[in-house]
Amino acid sequence: MNYFYSENQVKTYQKFVNDPLFPSLIDYLYAHREEEVILRELKKEFPQKDFEHFLDQLIENGLILRKARRYRLNFPVFEPNDYQEYSRALTEKIASELESMTEIDRKFAMSEEIWTYCFEEEAEYFYAVTNDRQVRKMTAGNSTYRFVSLSSDEELPLSLAVYFFIQKNQLPIPSKFSEIAELIGDVNEAYYFDQVEVIIERIRKGKFKNRRPSIFLESLLATRTVEKTTQESDAYELVLPIVSEEREPLDIIKCTDGIDLPTDAVAFIKKQAYNELKSRFMPKSFSYIKKMLDNE
Repeated sequence: MNYFYSENQVKTYQKFVNDPLFPSLIDYLYAHREEEVILRELKKEFPQKDFEHFLDQLIENGLILRKARRYRLNFPVFEPNDYQEYSRALTEKIASELESMTEIDRKFAMSEEIWTYCFEEEAEYFYAVTNDRQVRKMTAGNSTYRFVSLSSDEELPLSLAVYFFIQKNQLPIPSKFSEIAELIGDVNEAYYFDQVEVIIERIRKGKFKNRRPSIFLESLLATRTVEKTTQESDAYELVLPIVSEEREPLDIIKCTDGIDLPTDAVAFIKKQAYNELKSRFMPKSFSYIKKMLDNE
């Protein structure tokens, strides 16, 4: 299963989702959802020392319901084909906006306006989906430049946004990131991007000169954020596109408005629509740099 919740709930739920006990417990309760599961059965299935404490935390945070000494999931689990009529309608509404745009503008719209609409930060929801591929939007940077990568879990691109996502979540480092790991290790994110900002600003103005060895420049080259204009030249150019917050927003017709469904179901419908739009308009990963408005 994959689990979904809004960004403003990350601190509440991420620690549970990342716990090795969580997927096993959820899978067990889902498989036995038609039965009356009692604590004795759970303790037999999960003999870990801190299991009862973990179970109590899930109950306190509303993910598991305990009633009459019986335990069951307290959040919806959707199949990929649930609510298809709603997700298809939303997909077509947004697709009609995208079809007249250039390829690069479609990608920016998918990662900015459409992502924000389909994965609302303020909505309160938690749900799971069986047999579903998860799309991630990963960001890293400072107050001037945000580095963004959009991809599925199966095709994480070699980018700075992904590298810092891996670091922050203490995930195993894939082999293709070994050169980056050797260059910058677990460097502080704010410090790193403050140094990178100087390089990018000078490259954009055509004034950057590589006067001494720099792990910051080397990491930008290794992730193809920048590249030399020619092998013989000492001039550099940006490879990743830059988008500004001043872009004209996409006029999305919110066809989910007025639908009398729980918040979790509406969030699921939007996610399914997003997955279909991504497969149709940008099947591969996409990375770019976002210049923040206050720093234009």
